[in-house]
Amino acid sequence: MNLDELSLIRVDENTIFKPFDCGDPDLNEFLLFKSKAYSKELLATSFIIEDSSNTVAFFSLFNDSLKVQEKDFASKSAFKRFLSEIVTHPKRYLEYFPAIKIGRLAVNDKIQKSGLGRQIVNFIIDYAITQNKTCACKFITVDAYNASLAFYEKIGFKYLSENDKGKDTRQMNYDLTPLLNSI
Repeated sequence: MNLDELSLIRVDENTIFKPFDCGDPDLNEFLLFKSKAYSKELLATSFIIEDSSNTVAFFSLFNDSLKVQEKDFASKSAFKRFLSEIVTHPKRYLEYFPAIKIGRLAVNDKIQKSGLGRQIVNFIIDYAITQNKTCACKFITVDAYNASLAFYEKIGFKYLSENDKGKDTRQMNYDLTPLLNSI
């Protein structure tokens, strides 16, 4: 499935949703009953992707920050190694790095595993780099459900720490800096 053949619509109070079911009641409920309120209250910006008869996917974005603390790492050297990978001057280390969070991302259950989810994440990455209207954005973050960990790993997301291993969700991040250097 190709995003170019679909319509991308920003959700607002006038949006009319076409049929959608991703197989996860919480995600379905968010789209149908909460996404408009989140948009109106400036908590998240949601987008739907439609074909002629269905909503095939949706995603929600909001501003975030990646909090990086030494206590989240196995050792001080692991912490310093992480910092050296993400900032050129670790002495200018910030505790919080600007980010965009993928708050929700769901694909209609009839077309899951079609590659559409990956195309959406690639769109979000491109959006963060080329169309982002905020001051800065270094990371894309996600609190990934266990069922989607492998999906985000394949795209290149990394775990912030091992502290949330075995929990319902894990904090993952994607560093945008290497992409900026290739533009």
